[in-house]
Amino acid sequence: MPKISHIEPCDSRDLVARLEANPKILAKVLEMLELVENAEGDLRRADEAERRVIEILRGTGQEILTGWAEQVAEAVTAEVRAAEPV
Repeated sequence: MPKISHIEPCDSRDLVARLEANPKILAKVLEMLELVENAEGDLRRADEAERRVIEILRGTGQEILTGWAEQVAEAVTAEVRAAEPV
């Protein structure tokens, strides 16, 4: 899958494909967009918006770190298995 850079514009199809491959992250992105758009129409105070942003970002961080840890564990397991004598 091609890398997406924050410096260069990306192909939206690549971004969509990567988000679809990571549904939990996609859900967090959608949650952030709903907050920005005030989809529920209930955000009137900055402190409430800030609380919701912090909540979303904490959850996103947890999802990212969990995904990273799973990938590292899979890679290390594969390396160990490949190094084992047959």
